[in-house]
Amino acid sequence: MTFSPLGALRRLNPFHWSAGLVIRGMAELCIADHLAEKPRTASELAAAIGAHEPSLTRFLRVCELHELIVPVAPDGWQLTGAGELLRSDVPSLRGFSIAVNAPGMTRPWERIAEVVRTGEPATRAVWGMDHWEYYAANPEEARSYAETSASLSLEAADALVASYDFAGAETIVDIGGSPGTVLNRLLGEVPAARGVLLDLDWAVPYAEETLGAFDGRADVIAGDFLSEVPAGGSHYLLKNVLCDLDDAGAARLLANVFEAAPAGSRLLLLDWEYTEHSSHVHANDVEFMVLTGGRARTPDEYEGLLAKAGFGPARRLPLAGHERAPIVLLESVRP
Repeated sequence: MTFSPLGALRRLNPFHWSAGLVIRGMAELCIADHLAEKPRTASELAAAIGAHEPSLTRFLRVCELHELIVPVAPDGWQLTGAGELLRSDVPSLRGFSIAVNAPGMTRPWERIAEVVRTGEPATRAVWGMDHWEYYAANPEEARSYAETSASLSLEAADALVASYDFAGAETIVDIGGSPGTVLNRLLGEVPAARGVLLDLDWAVPYAEETLGAFDGRADVIAGDFLSEVPAGGSHYLLKNVLCDLDDAGAARLLANVFEAAPAGSRLLLLDWEYTEHSSHVHANDVEFMVLTGGRARTPDEYEGLLAKAGFGPARRLPLAGHERAPIVLLESVRP
């Protein structure tokens, strides 16, 4: 059978990488915001967003290709359901779409073959700094990342409240919890509880902004959880933190929590679950490998890390509304 490059291109689709950058471009240009009320022409959009009309017209065609917009008569464009997800004035994935397709996340992927050969993350090789230092040096990308964390955490916070009884909680310590979305929800649920959030310097302002309504009940602390964590909590929360750490880093963090936590306090771990069946978690897992050196783990692996740090037997809890999702929720008590 004669090899057909054009036929092979349709099967392999090696240009698929550009789809994310198209989505990011549409999000950064705020096209969805300007199409939210009614269809507009390319000329009207160009005037609204300050764009070069011929270039915008060409770009809109590829947005159509990715089903973000559709043409309407006579010469206008209308948002699709997917395009609605890029609006900035409603809950959406706009920040997420910018952050995951921005240089801080995409450039290290250029070295994926080297990461697979060596087992070492690529961010430092690309930028001369680790992933979190990169955000400290690039505040615009950091804000998009914070928006990403906020949007993804809203649903997780509701599920956590529906899955775990926080009645009696006195002090909830959210480690690596910026922008504070989860702690904000928990403090609203448990009026008698105080909250402490620990994160890196660059992430602190986002948490302070989110938790402003709980002034006097919430402390936001700048620090490195690989060095120490706040002491005296009745509950410690690690949400999607261990996945960004290799085994040595995860062990160090859990040891710090064990040292800081009083006897009888509870550690709640909410994180991605590595499964045998292919899912988006496997894509996330390789992203952790490329960016931070972290990894998604099986429940047994999470439980092993907790036991090694000295915590009591872990109790796995169903996550309300997400029972079949590749997410694990564990509770372990500090002896």
